[in-house]
Amino acid sequence: MERKNRLVFTRSNDGTKRKFDEAITILEYSIMLVEYFELEEFNNIIAGQLKLILGETKHTRIKREKVTIDHSLIKKINPNPKLYPVKDSIRFSNDGRAELPEELFDYTKQRIDLKIWRKQVIYKAIIGGKLHEITLIGFIKETADKIGGAQAESSLPYKSIISDVHTKEILREIAKGLFKSIGRDYKEHSSKNLSHIIRKIEQSQASE
Repeated sequence: MERKNRLVFTRSNDGTKRKFDEAITILEYSIMLVEYFELEEFNNIIAGQLKLILGETKHTRIKREKVTIDHSLIKKINPNPKLYPVKDSIRFSNDGRAELPEELFDYTKQRIDLKIWRKQVIYKAIIGGKLHEITLIGFIKETADKIGGAQAESSLPYKSIISDVHTKEILREIAKGLFKSIGRDYKEHSSKNLSHIIRKIEQSQASE
């Protein structure tokens, strides 16, 4: 049985670790605000933080050769991060209805390398008689760009259509899968965060 993994910080400095911890905390608060208070605007924040943590890359050229540099936060604090694999993809019927799996990730299996994890397919749809697929990293980037206000248009228009369906639920599932992969108890931290907000409100009211 795999030992419960907690993210090991290697080749890191205190500043990068703080930035990672801040991004995780922002994710937790944003999910809580969406789930408990129905503040849907915070889905924008969830998408942006997932891209920052898991999929921030930059394309450049080194000696005329095109290369992709990985700037994702998780890679900066752990050179070989591993996450739980996708359990099943979301499928679309002929009438356009989506079928969501009960759990997006399989927590009974061994975790896999980030590079492989990113390429896993989570959406499958028949559009124009052809099978179209979207990967985890494709979904994260497309959603962050689309609902986050980016002006760059998608190179594959069908992805924007697919990403609109169940975006909120899938964003939260990906975030919670990340929490489990790094050994972070979302429910425990969510409860602490909610208590912190309530305490601050009470302190503010008492001082008025």
